[in-house]
Amino acid sequence: MRKCLSFVGTGELKPARYTLNGSLCDTTVIQKALAEFYHPDMITLFVTGKAKTNNLSTVITSLSEHPHTLIDIPDGRTESELWEIFDKISHAVGPDDEILLDITHAYRFMPFLAFLTALYIREVTGATLWGVVYGAYEAGEDFCDHTGQTRRISPISDLTSFITLVDWMMAVRSFVSFADARGMQAMVTASRIPGSISSPYPDTDPYETLTHLADSLRQFTAGIQLARPIEAANSGIEVMKHLANVRNKIHADFPALNPVLEKINEMPPFAQTRSSSPSWSTLESQLAIISYQVEKGLYLQAAELAREWMVSAVICHQGLFSSWLKETVRTDAEEALHALTIRKKRKNYKSSPMVRRLEQITGWEKIANTWQKISRVRNDLAHCGMREIRKDAKTLENNVLAIPGELENVYQELSKL
Repeated sequence: MRKCLSFVGTGELKPARYTLNGSLCDTTVIQKALAEFYHPDMITLFVTGKAKTNNLSTVITSLSEHPHTLIDIPDGRTESELWEIFDKISHAVGPDDEILLDITHAYRFMPFLAFLTALYIREVTGATLWGVVYGAYEAGEDFCDHTGQTRRISPISDLTSFITLVDWMMAVRSFVSFADARGMQAMVTASRIPGSISSPYPDTDPYETLTHLADSLRQFTAGIQLARPIEAANSGIEVMKHLANVRNKIHADFPALNPVLEKINEMPPFAQTRSSSPSWSTLESQLAIISYQVEKGLYLQAAELAREWMVSAVICHQGLFSSWLKETVRTDAEEALHALTIRKKRKNYKSSPMVRRLEQITGWEKIANTWQKISRVRNDLAHCGMREIRKDAKTLENNVLAIPGELENVYQELSKL
């Protein structure tokens, strides 16, 4: 159901000519104008005791042809009254409702409270926030209509773009906190850009430019979330390239996105270094990716990548840079690490050229310990705790948090050539 949530004011209802996109309505009651402009299925009136005494009868009379309902609310003088207002607004909305929020006569703090409540309702119940409007009586000029009545031209201001701003805030938070750019990509795809203005670049499409940036961001975070370090690094370079290309255009066309650009610009250095060519710097970049995954709570991905990182580190230590992705070479490196863990336990192990070179490292036992720890963490996570012997979630989390430091020590040992 399409509902208009509106507040009955306490002040004098003055004659106005409300305007919206070329339509006009002569009335003293904003709710009547909204009913004619937006055609909601129901108008829900929130009314305080004073508003009921002063203006309610006039408002109800003007809405005689429009479905409406009445909800009493307190003045909001105390915190408990504020929460009562929140509760009443919340209960006025169902999960399938589309809400038009009118804050024209919402007194003092009420617009702020109503807007936050509407956003809360949208996130919790699944209702749609159709729009936010304000009848700007004070913004117009007086004139005499054909009856000689003095009226004030009062444009209805559409504040709905601020909903988009809130959605961008949430999308940016997802990117910054959880390495998830899907929200930003969806906003750009839907052309939902807060505060957009006409482009001074007639030969370019700013939305297309933003699309390239958003798509590369999505590819970058997909690489992080799916533990694809090569793709993540390469996509990160594309992000920075598109960011450099569009910075001035976004500044001119979408000024509200400038803070977003700064957040993107804070991407870690590994996102700006191609890692398709194996080298010690490649391993260093991938170690930064693992740290980034741990920071963003991507524990399973970090553990999976950490295990593969150790295999790659051994391959680089052996000088087999060009063969680092070959299955046979990676299997040999895995077996060499396993051999070290067996030797540490003073048991018979299978030697090989790889093993013998690793044994020459002073800190080979530390490397074996780290391999064993990471393998156990990775296996425990991969099996989802469905084993008789398993770690609890808190212990696993602590073990994952320790991974970057453990790998840094391995890097220092193996890179000493």
